[in-house]
Amino acid sequence: MHRVIFDHTNTKPVLKVRNRTICALCGSGGPLRKSHIIPEFFYTELYDQLHRFRVITVDVSTPEAFKQKGIYEKLLCDACEQKFSRWEKYAKEAFADGIGIKIVRDGNLFHLSHLDYVKFRLFLLSLLWRMAVSALEIFSEVNLGEKHERILRAALRHEDPLQPLEYPCLICAVKIDGKFQRDWILPPVHARSEGRHCYCVVINGILFCFYVSSHSMPQKFIGACINKQNEMSIYFGEVRKIPFLAEYVSNLGDALRKRKSGDPGT
Repeated sequence: MHRVIFDHTNTKPVLKVRNRTICALCGSGGPLRKSHIIPEFFYTELYDQLHRFRVITVDVSTPEAFKQKGIYEKLLCDACEQKFSRWEKYAKEAFADGIGIKIVRDGNLFHLSHLDYVKFRLFLLSLLWRMAVSALEIFSEVNLGEKHERILRAALRHEDPLQPLEYPCLICAVKIDGKFQRDWILPPVHARSEGRHCYCVVINGILFCFYVSSHSMPQKFIGACINKQNEMSIYFGEVRKIPFLAEYVSNLGDALRKRKSGDPGT
């Protein structure tokens, strides 16, 4: 079976604003690399034996398609790309592969310890920032505004992980009918939670919820987001209990059935 990426936009990403000529992070004018907005290692679960993944949309009129590589654009210079690569390497080894960390299960909660606060926080901040500055239409709902983009850009340039409650990220593993499946990705959406802006993206069946606010976050977030004790918790939740995901999965199921039956819908 081919691995699948679920996408709610056009199957071919479109530049929203412009083609960049300088590095989005450091501002240098050197050659720009093809930078993955969602790191390449996440696509491993999606590839079939021909190194392809399927793109399926809720728009019945848009046919399914295959892609050979993850979503990228010319964004960073070589030096900045290498900086991000270090954090991605750590995230893959620790978070994706579980190397060097301790995991304790308590019902639907998984408590992780022995993480590297600095490296993992910088990885998370880099993911949020890349989605925000990307000119690709698939990331159009991530709009942090000039102030927050500037703060994140400075933090990443100086390798400053900031404080735990600055741009915290809650992480939830999503189960579909009781099973955790890693072979799907959803583009980010904007929501409001706790009275604050929240940007949610599903990657490999993991829901990342980034909170963006000029106001302080509730202290309860300390117990869930990664903290300076190198700990964090991941909740396993059923997709049907997450309203925006439940609606999307339902719409996608309808679209798949209509494609199969040849019904273009209305």
